[in-house]
Amino acid sequence: MVVIIFQNKIRKILKDDSGEANYFSTMVFIFIAVLLLAFIIDLFSIISTKQELDHCADQMVKQIQLSGGLNTETEELFDFLCSQIEGADNISYSIDASYKSPTPSGMHKAIQLGNPFYITIEGDAKLGGFWNFRLIQLRIVARGAGVSEHYWK
Repeated sequence: MVVIIFQNKIRKILKDDSGEANYFSTMVFIFIAVLLLAFIIDLFSIISTKQELDHCADQMVKQIQLSGGLNTETEELFDFLCSQIEGADNISYSIDASYKSPTPSGMHKAIQLGNPFYITIEGDAKLGGFWNFRLIQLRIVARGAGVSEHYWK
């Protein structure tokens, strides 16, 4: 009699799966974990792109400070720096400054000694996971400021 009661209890425990994970819930958990991991990795690539744009802004500030404005070397430096950035598209820059008139030869726009200037670099980035679904469009902005170190006569 005791054996029969014991067998019935064992059958009842084996058939009861409350509190136990089944295959479906395990697969859902793994799928959610993989999606979360993809989002985190993609988020780190966005942060890395922002750091690269900040570096580009710093290098552009140094170039403009030393040359005293915008010329072909500035454009070439910007193109080179943009080619090194992988996570952003449509990268552009704008400069807010008071320019010297008339423009000296060899310069597109000249900034007189001691005049401040502000540069803004913008690029488009996408957040989308492993398969680049591009679900979220982000506009990444980097800013820099400097003072011209070149005297124009």
